[in-house]
Amino acid sequence: MTSATLLVVDDDRQIAEFLNDLLRQFGHRVVNAYGGQEALDVLASPEAGVVDLILLDVLLPDMSGTDVCQRVKASPATAHIPVIMVTGLDRPADKTRGLELGADDYVTKPFDPKELVARVGAMLRLRRAERELRARNRALAALNAVADTIGRAVELPDVLNTALDQVLATLDMEAGTITLTHWDGSQIPAARRWQALDLSSGVETAEQVARSGAPALLTLSVRGREHPAACVPLRSRDRVVGTLLVAGKPGIDSAGLELLGAIGSQVGGAIERGRLFDAAQRRSDDLAILNDITRAVTSSLDVDMVLARAMRSIREILRVEAGSLILADEDTGELRFRKTLNREQEMIVDTTLRPGEGLIGQAVATLDPILLNDAPSDARFAPHLDRITGVVTRGALVAPLIVKGRAIGAIEVINKLDGPFTHDDLEMLQFLAASVAVAVENARLYGELAEFTRQLERSQEQLIQAEKVAATGRLAASIAHEINNPLQAIHNCLHLVTHRKMEPEKEAYYLNLAQEEVQRLIHIVQRTLDFYRPSQGRPTLTDVNNVIESVLALANKKVEHAKVRVHRRLSPDLPKPNAVADQLTQVFLNLIVNAVEAMPGGGDLAITTLHDEGHVRVRISDTGPGLNAEEAKRIFEPFYTTKRSGTGLGLAVSYGIIQRHGGEITVDSAPGRGATFIVSLPVNRADVAAEDERPAIRV
Repeated sequence: MTSATLLVVDDDRQIAEFLNDLLRQFGHRVVNAYGGQEALDVLASPEAGVVDLILLDVLLPDMSGTDVCQRVKASPATAHIPVIMVTGLDRPADKTRGLELGADDYVTKPFDPKELVARVGAMLRLRRAERELRARNRALAALNAVADTIGRAVELPDVLNTALDQVLATLDMEAGTITLTHWDGSQIPAARRWQALDLSSGVETAEQVARSGAPALLTLSVRGREHPAACVPLRSRDRVVGTLLVAGKPGIDSAGLELLGAIGSQVGGAIERGRLFDAAQRRSDDLAILNDITRAVTSSLDVDMVLARAMRSIREILRVEAGSLILADEDTGELRFRKTLNREQEMIVDTTLRPGEGLIGQAVATLDPILLNDAPSDARFAPHLDRITGVVTRGALVAPLIVKGRAIGAIEVINKLDGPFTHDDLEMLQFLAASVAVAVENARLYGELAEFTRQLERSQEQLIQAEKVAATGRLAASIAHEINNPLQAIHNCLHLVTHRKMEPEKEAYYLNLAQEEVQRLIHIVQRTLDFYRPSQGRPTLTDVNNVIESVLALANKKVEHAKVRVHRRLSPDLPKPNAVADQLTQVFLNLIVNAVEAMPGGGDLAITTLHDEGHVRVRISDTGPGLNAEEAKRIFEPFYTTKRSGTGLGLAVSYGIIQRHGGEITVDSAPGRGATFIVSLPVNRADVAAEDERPAIRV
């Protein structure tokens, strides 16, 4: 179990001491408070930032534990801290009130020490998982935002400025600068945003980072004040092309430095692309054809098409007698001829070279291009290839295909027709090789992306099922109560029959009564299982009114316990849309349960169905506190919730389900006048998402 800091709030010092000893055995640090106000004072102190969990007694001398819990969850500084209520009160009402006020778990005295430790461990694991998930999501969002922004910029100044602006906005930093590596190794500031902080003192650090190639956390002194900062190298093809320096509150930790390093790799690649573009602009006349060819090659995700287009490009750019495109086998390292310039040389296709064999093997092994105008005199030359093709090699150019510091193949051209090969020829071939390498790698990545998409679809299916589990959990107490009633009736009837003598007619009456309760119990369980089991995903003509009635039956006890009055206005002649019934059940259950939970003191729930302009519309209205404009705008975003607890996925999943049905879900609300959710489904639609087309979550 990972060590954590726990706040134990209990006025019974003997119990508090016992909990201290118990929890310290598992490596936890324990802070004690013997009253409610003392606990709140501890949380208000600097130690509040390190408290990972609170064990809170309900009965305290100065204020109740439920009041303490309510104040803890109401404060943004402490609302994230899990609370486990520990008390001798075992009444359902006490437990319900504690959980309604935000408690995450409830343990009654006397408690089993092993159970308590297990609950503490589970809650800490849950909190750690939530933190890690949020951190991963933030990191992915940051990387995507930076990649999207710099991907739209082409010219180097635009790349630098847009990259720096996006990095500062993403990481919420006050100031930053990008330096570029000069030919003499010094760092030259190329883009800067330091209206808030002058980072000129950080250039020396930037040069140290560029020389070492290692990121660094540092503190900059600006106008007599200390400011946390971080600096990372900008890499392209395993060389440092510059640095990225950012500074400001609250600073960057080791995880943030790792994210900044990943962003630096993206910016480094963008800088390299910008430089290549500038070079191409300077040689626009010479490279006009080459640029057109490059765009054509990189626009395809089909490897064979990319290779064929590359060979046509060689014919357009270089007048040569023969040429070949070779790719390395990822498993064996062998080099295989894949395409040739002329049909006369096609007999060499599928011929293989050992790693390091011939000019091609040497170029791939060393990552260096080769220019020879007297190739047979070079010791690296492999003459047996001439015997296969029938071409007598005089001069040769070889450019390796390099991606992320490794060679995936090479392009070789033989015998220039109008003179010897020049360095300009080699530069053009290298330029083409770089584009082909990216295109080939993109085609490979596209295959990986397709597999990732399939995994994402499976994850979305699991997410929908997880939300079903969460919805079932929200109904657990009411379902348990609904099951308990027929069980009690069955128990009473069987007790009377087995323990009392009575007339056969009376005995039959009680047995029949027990049988009726058994059927009722079977119906409750079956109804719950029908909702819980994974979706079959097959659209059929669906009676929306029946779905709503089924949901109301499923949530009946929760509605009754909440003292909510249900008003049905279901159109009797409602047409049947083509829909996945159990997915609609999930949507309506989520909306109805949300509405009930928005009215903890009771209220009115109105459900209306009607046929309007080719759509079935379902309106679900409550008399709860309503939503302000910002809440209504963000209510369907993943992980956004207006509750003290919850995943924030229910409405996002519901939005995706309705969207995949070709419909829409909207909300009409204002503070103080409740909320109305409107679900619209087209009546005549056949292409509803099936099992292999998961509902997309709105992001």
